[in-house]
Amino acid sequence: MTPEQLKARIKQLHTETHVEVTDLTGTMDHYQVLVVSPAFEGKMMIDQQKMIMALLKAEIDTEEVHALTMKTYTPAQYQKFGGK
Repeated sequence: MTPEQLKARIKQLHTETHVEVTDLTGTMDHYQVLVVSPAFEGKMMIDQQKMIMALLKAEIDTEEVHALTMKTYTPAQYQKFGGK
């Protein structure tokens, strides 16, 4: 899965979802993502991450995506914490 494909899949959460993808090893199977989405409103962090994992279930099951580190925020959280 390319970084662009990963980004497109995660953007399916909501039309206003912002996604930044970093390929950590250059092998296109170890990624770090920053996701800011209104779809996360009212959800705990673990539930936000489960939403992303559900979108990538097939790729995770086949290990096309072997490792995925996530930072997830609602737009308000991202503004408040500055993405830290």
